[in-house]
Amino acid sequence: MSSLYPAVDVATAASYLDKTVLMEMYWEDEPETVWYCVHIVGVVLPIEGYCNQAYFMVVNFANARPSPDEMYFADIRTIRVIRHRDRHGSGNVLGRIAHPNQAGSRAALPARRNSSTVPANGSTGAAHP
Repeated sequence: MSSLYPAVDVATAASYLDKTVLMEMYWEDEPETVWYCVHIVGVVLPIEGYCNQAYFMVVNFANARPSPDEMYFADIRTIRVIRHRDRHGSGNVLGRIAHPNQAGSRAALPARRNSSTVPANGSTGAAHP
């Protein structure tokens, strides 16, 4: 077991099912931690006499294997759910969920922005119903 205080426990493991996460993994015999981007497809709970440690079954995006890998809770130092893709290059992939069906004016923005007639925020100053 790598950690006395793992980042994940049996009580919170189910909340990560079917989520894409960034995981920082730590092993005592390795000098540095390793980060993985994985999709959690299952949770295996400890069963006395069969499996003493709980772990996630994950699909690793860097691995083309069709079968899932095991990532033990005790080896996870940090885990963060990836909520959306960052379209602007800021690197913020851990922010709030983007809701595509938000209520709003639904007005089309002009194709050209930052001109003398259309400011950078796309507003023409006209009211939209």
